[in-house]
Amino acid sequence: MENLTKQQLTLSRIQLIADITQTAQCNPKEFLVMMSLISELAGQALTDENQNAVCYNGSTDDPH
Repeated sequence: MENLTKQQLTLSRIQLIADITQTAQCNPKEFLVMMSLISELAGQALTDENQNAVCYNGSTDDPH
């Protein structure tokens, strides 16, 4: 249960960064920094099983 709470917190942070990035008037360098933060946080939020599902077939239901 604690893992789910950490994932929810991390995903909320990702959403906040994405929202700020969309509304802010940032230069390309700042935009790349924000995308890097989103990428790093997303990597922390996903478990290995979830990462494999996203990368290979988008679902853990059908592991072909």
